[in-house]
Amino acid sequence: MATPLEPWSEPVERVLHGMMRQVSGAGILMCPEHSIEHTGKNAGAVVMACELAGLGVGDGERLFEFAKQQSLRIAGRLEREGESTCWTFRPGRHDPFNCSNNVIDGGACSDALGAFLESFADRLSLAERTLLERACVLHAQTYLRYAAFDKGIPAQRAWALTGVAQAYRQSKHEVLRYAALEGAREVMELMHGDGSYPYHPLHENPGHPGASDVSAFYQSRPTAFTMFALQAVGEDSTGPAWAEPLRKQLRFLALLYGPKGIKLGGIEAKPWYHGAEYEVASHPFDVFALARGARLFADAQLARAAVNSFRAWASHVDAEGLPQSHKPGEGRHESYQCVTFWAGHSQWMARAIKDLLWIEREGLAGTPEIGGPAVVLFEDAQLARLENDRVVAWVRGSKPVNNLNHGSRRGGGLLRVVSKLTGDELLARDALALGDEAEWTRRVGIVSLFRGWILNREEIRFSIWKARNAMRTRGVWAAGGEPCFVLKHGLLGGASNKASTAFACAAKLEAVPMGVRLRTRLAHRGGNPVSDSRVQREYTVDGQGLLVRETVREGSLVPGKDYVVPLLAEDVSTQGAGLSFRLG
Repeated sequence: MATPLEPWSEPVERVLHGMMRQVSGAGILMCPEHSIEHTGKNAGAVVMACELAGLGVGDGERLFEFAKQQSLRIAGRLEREGESTCWTFRPGRHDPFNCSNNVIDGGACSDALGAFLESFADRLSLAERTLLERACVLHAQTYLRYAAFDKGIPAQRAWALTGVAQAYRQSKHEVLRYAALEGAREVMELMHGDGSYPYHPLHENPGHPGASDVSAFYQSRPTAFTMFALQAVGEDSTGPAWAEPLRKQLRFLALLYGPKGIKLGGIEAKPWYHGAEYEVASHPFDVFALARGARLFADAQLARAAVNSFRAWASHVDAEGLPQSHKPGEGRHESYQCVTFWAGHSQWMARAIKDLLWIEREGLAGTPEIGGPAVVLFEDAQLARLENDRVVAWVRGSKPVNNLNHGSRRGGGLLRVVSKLTGDELLARDALALGDEAEWTRRVGIVSLFRGWILNREEIRFSIWKARNAMRTRGVWAAGGEPCFVLKHGLLGGASNKASTAFACAAKLEAVPMGVRLRTRLAHRGGNPVSDSRVQREYTVDGQGLLVRETVREGSLVPGKDYVVPLLAEDVSTQGAGLSFRLG
């Protein structure tokens, strides 16, 4: 007979058992795809074992022995960086096939060692305890407490804080507590005023400007890691220094979610990471942040988002315990990272179980939603969410310039529309922004290989690096596919004379009654606008769904020729230089 705990713990337990089956006779947990020991992801298995044992799930003795074996293995991988004063966990950045870096691996390793000691220190010998404490604290003292301030990417800074905070719990070194608190403040200073985070803030970013865009995939990491670190050092996250920014971050995250627990995928600084127009690989971080936030702030909206996100993630874990980032489908392909990455990240789902149980006991996720239309505009992210009883829709205004790999691929209009009655997607969209439904499109000018080269020349070089990785994991055909993909969609795609409102970068949103309006132009890929192509786009919600009004303000665009009305549109009307329809 199922217990109240089982719906939340069973998928996590399945993932952990999948990882445990990969352990060799020598006790090494080897990634079957990369043929490497992803130490930072294996650390996640330690945390899962500790959490499940603490909840009384599964064979407690087996979980302890596995967590001990892997913790000792992790501690044994701590090495000094040459003549540096830093001690880091191998492989980190030292093996390109590890697909990670020192701060991500190190934060996870110090965190996991601290979690294991918190759970099982009384079952260890003095020598074992000393070894694990030394590794946890030495890495944090010599590397993580500096990385928490040095790294340009907010998610990486915050990941460092998890290890710093756990090391403080083991050592009570006040410098680590100070680093955790000050590091958390600095991470929050990188937050936009509307609660969104840039993936790589422009002033910190020497690379492509698209990397400074908001990332639905990474949004929850700074929030989740900061809340975890604050609790670990004894700080109240609901205190005056933290509550307001945390609530802003959590609200932005929650409103990225649709009715079936799938996030908006069209707002993404790092689209090369994903093989589909959506992903659930980031849901473990999301669920931890949302569930913890729901409990801290007694927020029903966060609770609903947490529960829906968990269920969507669980539906993507197969019978063998292998998490998928997305389901197979036409036009989709494998995401960049391996299953071991997605499995290791499930530690944050394990840590969310207690909060999910609390939400269930309190009935918070079952609290009825407020009825009637609602429009929320996030000014900094230039993202609007429109909702009524029938639909949820997201509209993007301006955005950073993008290329194939960096920055959101679609702007200046509708990103996604979902039916609240059925959960169905009402607008055809794909990961490469090739679908033209609800967009103005026209061939303008000539094909320009120079334009394609300028946009994506660095991505061609990067594809060679990815090909080396693919050669080791998926063979020669997959390796050859990496540069071919960039040549086709980057060089030739960027060279195309196709211009679309989807490629616009400078269309600022403005509020109208129960909706938003924007004025934009067609643009070629990369955002270069086409003169004589000005259109006004208005999206509003009422009792019948989403009403779309399109009006040509300048140029010779023809509604029936240069605009693709969505297949599921209703009440379609074309009059002169304008058209309108409903979705929902």
